[in-house]
Amino acid sequence: MSKEDLTKLQTQAYEEVLEFFSHDRIEVEKWCQTRVRGLGYITPEQAMQTEEGIARLRTLIGRLRHGIPT
Repeated sequence: MSKEDLTKLQTQAYEEVLEFFSHDRIEVEKWCQTRVRGLGYITPEQAMQTEEGIARLRTLIGRLRHGIPT
């Protein structure tokens, strides 16, 4: 995967997180630096460094958005 493709995925994931948090950038930044159980206790910021991590993050946000337990 090219760096450009990874950047596009990161942008899409960040937009989904931002939408989930009702565009509250302060809350998003705080959450992105917090270890999250649904991501295997890594931070969303760490997850966004790989294609696999981004997929896990987007799945988690989808589950949270629909009230599905993680």
